[in-house]
Amino acid sequence: MTDSFDSSTSDQTLVRAVRVGRSERAFSVLYDRHTPRAYQTAWRILGGNIHEAEDAVQEAWARAVTSFEKWSGEAPFGVWFRAIAAHVAVDMVRRDARLTTEPDGDLPAVADEASDRLDLHSAILSLAPGYRAVLVLHDLEGFTHEEIAAQLGITAGTSKGQLFKARRAVRARLAPKTKGAFNEIRTRIV
Repeated sequence: MTDSFDSSTSDQTLVRAVRVGRSERAFSVLYDRHTPRAYQTAWRILGGNIHEAEDAVQEAWARAVTSFEKWSGEAPFGVWFRAIAAHVAVDMVRRDARLTTEPDGDLPAVADEASDRLDLHSAILSLAPGYRAVLVLHDLEGFTHEEIAAQLGITAGTSKGQLFKARRAVRARLAPKTKGAFNEIRTRIV
């Protein structure tokens, strides 16, 4: 029997085909559909490390396939899978003992960049891993502070504090470039 799965097949049908029939074609469609976004999440949490992000996504797929029965279908499959990928990435950061934050009041050191353009990605990547994980999970992936706390093994209050500090650090990184851009625009207008 040939599998007739394509990009229009629902995630629920694909998951069932992988669980029950071990369909490689169904898995391939799921993989192609959900890997890019999960990779992006892992890449951000892991500070832009391509190889670690690839490893995190592969581990996330291994965990997902063995726990498809835990996906209830209430949340979209992509959200469920990205949560697994984020959890794996956070575990990798923890395992490497990089999930630290700077003492209160201190912002992580920021290297000067030659580019004059605003670069949000590099601003996020410059954050301490703990700040970066909370910022990515909350602001980019939409997790609640309670969900972040559970994933990172911290309190919701700590998550809120780290998010505040992460946003402040990103603003500080972007502020000099923003000010320069506004001054240049002001000069052109006058």
